[in-house]
Amino acid sequence: MQLRFGLFILTLLTSNYGIADASSFPVTCIPQPLKDIEICSLSTQSEHFPVNDLVLYKREKDRFPVLLEVIKGDVAVSWFWGFSRHGKYTVMGFAEEGHPYFVVYETSRFLESEQRPTAIAILSDYFLSDLIVLEDDGTARFAKNHDTNREGENIDCFDPNIDRELHNDTCFVNINIFHKSHKPVN
Repeated sequence: MQLRFGLFILTLLTSNYGIADASSFPVTCIPQPLKDIEICSLSTQSEHFPVNDLVLYKREKDRFPVLLEVIKGDVAVSWFWGFSRHGKYTVMGFAEEGHPYFVVYETSRFLESEQRPTAIAILSDYFLSDLIVLEDDGTARFAKNHDTNREGENIDCFDPNIDRELHNDTCFVNINIFHKSHKPVN
C-alpha cells in the first residue's frame, strides 16, 4: 500500500498531466556532494497529526526519478537531513515529542537499496538539539544548550563560527558516530 501511495505521488510530481505541479507540494531536493544525484523529499501532513508522511526519491541527471521509500507517519516527525560533507553518509532525522535523533547510512547503500539499509549509527541524545555538520571521517558537530549539561558532565564547548542569531546560548560539541554508544541495534 505504501509503495502504491509513493508511486502515485511520484507520478503527480513527474507527469506533464498531473493534477498538481511540483511547485504546489513541499518538495525539497538536496544534491549529493561531488555527484549528479540528489535526494528529493515530499513531506505531507499525516492523518495522525502532528506527524508527517514522507516520500523519498532520487533524481539523476537525464533520468527519471526513482522512488526510494515512503515513510508513513505514526509517532515521529521525519525528514531527510542530507549528506555528510563529501557525501559518504546519508542522514535521516526523526523527532518524537520534539527531541530529534539522527540515523546514519552509507550513501551508496541508501541509494541502491529497494529497502532501507541497515543503519551504521544512531545519534540520539536528549540534550543534543541540532546536527550542524557530519564529516566523512565520522565526526558529527551538534548544537547543545549550555544549561542542559547533566550533573557532573564536563563538556568542552567550542565556537565553529556558526551564525549566532540561529544558535543563541548554544554549545557546540563533536561526537564520533562510530563510538560504541551510537551503534544501532538490529
